[in-house]
Amino acid sequence: MADQIREAIRCARIAPGTRLPSSRRLSEQLAISRNTVVRAYDLLLMEGIIESRPASGIYVAEQFFRQPTSVRAPVDFHDEVLPTRMPMPLRQARAPNAPSATRNRLLFDFFPGRPSADLFPLKTWRRLLQANLTHGGAAGLTQDSDVAGLPALRMAIANHLAASRGIVADPSRIVIVSGIQEGLNIAARLFLARGTLGIVEDPCYQGAVFAFEAAGAEVASVAVDHDGLIAERLPQRTTSLLYLTPSHQYPTGGTLSASRRRDIIAWARRYGCYIIEDDYDCDIRYEGSHLPSIAALAPECTIYLGTFSKSLGGGLCLGYMVVPEPVAEAVRIEKSLLGSGNPWLEQATLADFMRTGSYSTHLLRVRSHYKESRDCLIEALRRNFGDIVVDGDTGGLHVLWHLPPGIPDAAMVEALAHRARVGVYSFASTRVHFQRQIALGSRAIILGYAHLSRKQIEKGIARLSDAIDDAIDDPATDMAAYFSHQSPAPAALSHSLRHPAPRKLAPRLRQQPALRSPSPHRALSSRIIARQGGAPMPVLKNIYRYPIKGLSAQPLTRIVLEAKKPFPHDRVFALVRPGAPFDTGDPRWGKKGLFVMLMLEEALARVRTTLDVETLQLTITQDNHQLIVADLNDDTARARVEEIFWQLVPAFRSAPTLVRARDGHFMDKPDNVMSLINLATVRSLEEQWGYKIDPLRFRANFYIDDARPWEEFEWVGSDIQIGDALFRVDRRNGRCGATNVNPETGRRDLDLPASLRAAFGHKDLGIYLVAREGGRVTVGDPVFAPTTSAATHAARPAAGHRPPSRQLFICGGCYFIYDPSAGLPEQSIPSGTPFAAIPSNWRCPDCGTDKTTFRPHVEPQRKQTVG
Repeated sequence: MADQIREAIRCARIAPGTRLPSSRRLSEQLAISRNTVVRAYDLLLMEGIIESRPASGIYVAEQFFRQPTSVRAPVDFHDEVLPTRMPMPLRQARAPNAPSATRNRLLFDFFPGRPSADLFPLKTWRRLLQANLTHGGAAGLTQDSDVAGLPALRMAIANHLAASRGIVADPSRIVIVSGIQEGLNIAARLFLARGTLGIVEDPCYQGAVFAFEAAGAEVASVAVDHDGLIAERLPQRTTSLLYLTPSHQYPTGGTLSASRRRDIIAWARRYGCYIIEDDYDCDIRYEGSHLPSIAALAPECTIYLGTFSKSLGGGLCLGYMVVPEPVAEAVRIEKSLLGSGNPWLEQATLADFMRTGSYSTHLLRVRSHYKESRDCLIEALRRNFGDIVVDGDTGGLHVLWHLPPGIPDAAMVEALAHRARVGVYSFASTRVHFQRQIALGSRAIILGYAHLSRKQIEKGIARLSDAIDDAIDDPATDMAAYFSHQSPAPAALSHSLRHPAPRKLAPRLRQQPALRSPSPHRALSSRIIARQGGAPMPVLKNIYRYPIKGLSAQPLTRIVLEAKKPFPHDRVFALVRPGAPFDTGDPRWGKKGLFVMLMLEEALARVRTTLDVETLQLTITQDNHQLIVADLNDDTARARVEEIFWQLVPAFRSAPTLVRARDGHFMDKPDNVMSLINLATVRSLEEQWGYKIDPLRFRANFYIDDARPWEEFEWVGSDIQIGDALFRVDRRNGRCGATNVNPETGRRDLDLPASLRAAFGHKDLGIYLVAREGGRVTVGDPVFAPTTSAATHAARPAAGHRPPSRQLFICGGCYFIYDPSAGLPEQSIPSGTPFAAIPSNWRCPDCGTDKTTFRPHVEPQRKQTVG
């Protein structure tokens, strides 16, 4: 280590006066003992190469004598020299895909590569900008500047690259450009012409391919894997340019391995090829250290491209090129033909920002923030989609999410999400060029997260999950098409998403309770009886478990729960749909579209299933006639059970497969949550809509009574106790299309999600619990919940009961409703504050979306009769 640091100082990779990282930080970065770093620093201190400054840190000695060294790497004189080629005639070029205009209407936009506007160092930037305007601003703004860029900025970039990427570059080799795309265009104009060969990754950034094509070159694609571009597949012929994103491959997020870097450099030297190293987000890395850049290993044949669009913002339009010394003047000339240089004021401000150390401080800040956002995104995906596979999570501003089984392909997921006003993106929508038609192109989604808050990430992913569930619940959905290996043609797929099959509910009824003809009602409890002198104590009325997902409920009188564990024997079995992409040898949680359930197959309402969880003896009856009694431990008996369900649903091409979860469950949510329904809330809906609702539609584990309607929503984030068990109320339960199915008849006779949205601005009903402390829970146990006031925005009376002068505003992200008469005391917004008087930077307290997403809200009139 001492030799490496000493050599870096002598070779000017680390300049005199540079502050070295602390021993603790360096030991964490290199994953070695701190004592090793301390010992190396001690050796250098004794040699006088570095010096310790009290209460400040360790610095390179200002007067240290450096041996003059050449920055040029040795060149093999046996390498072929590419002949100079004439540029091709002008031709019609293609441009990268422009952002869709519909993105402005999205509530949660996971577009990749966008930094957070809240983290921009506005105060520091304003101060430095004002200082430059005051001192030398008149001359800087009125005189022509160096077309290669401001010398002070090029010097600051050279120092930054030497310390962070190991690139020793004289400022004369650095050219300031407007961004990565301009650097690509300059390189293509210089080195490509008709008949030359340019190579790109597959998949890769679309702009590189189009720049190569515009120069008239032949463009070849070489596949990438988890270790980056596959060097063995490079063509063995003379090549002009090779475009790479080695640090964080776009879009897969892979890192080019050290061995492949060496192989690619050797290949480039052999065939006289210049390598374009696009290091577009090298400053954003969360784990470990970067591998040496190609520009540091082979400066004589590498054109290094960098940008500040990811660390600061794309609005600056500032990037840079580090080019080999022999072509530096040609690059400057080519740059001068495209324009007279970049604006002086932004360059001068950025130079001061880097020179004063503010840029390094800013990078530490944004890395910490973006790492938390990345962790939040991954946790939100796991919470809604179970075991997930993501790539590119070690750095950058996006991850590549491999879609799990049970949900449609990327194009359909993207369309479903956009209809729910959530922006997620397939390859075709994010400036990705891919030549091979591989599974990655149809089964991967790119998710950016840097510009979103934690609440927005959580709400956005939950909304995406709900949109997929709603599509699965739709009776018009062809589940077989979801699992087909032959994807629909893009045109047909696009048409089917823009023009979905019509629902039974007419569009004009969307803003009314979407209820249909009444059905027989089976009540679970009596009406609330108020106590004398106070509100009644909530009581547990019913306990249910559902041993086989989507089939019959089994009532219980008591249950013993364990902390942080799921409800015992609940959804431990499931019937896998024929042809579904599910590994029956290793059953794991998956989306409900993988399974056979009553909500999807009406014929299953004809049967009742009862499972003895101790002996695993399953009894299936139909119309009070016993069909089978089978021991699920016996493979032969399980096969007979599967045959019976095939007879019940003869449309299947084969029998479904009965699987058992290993140390898990097949609930609709992958985490260990238990569902609770407040019967008083259900009765309040019955009174408002004039319709009887069977509470078993909601397939909850716990049913409580004697609470106020909607009171359960006020418990979210708090603890409640039922019997001996202590629960955390984790979140609300968003109702999906499964609740539309009558458990008695199997028919879809309601549209509860639409009814809830029309009446209350949300589709939530019930809550999810997580067991914090285990214990016995028995029917009749009291429910000890936090003392709450009257329900606020969870449930709303009809508009006719409100004074007409109060204008409500509803959030488009989570359907939170702002009532001026109530205000938001917890946010220092007193009652009576009009919505227009709220500061413009205010955000929704529930989901964190901007104030601009709120719209005037008029609640629907109460509907007395529905038919």
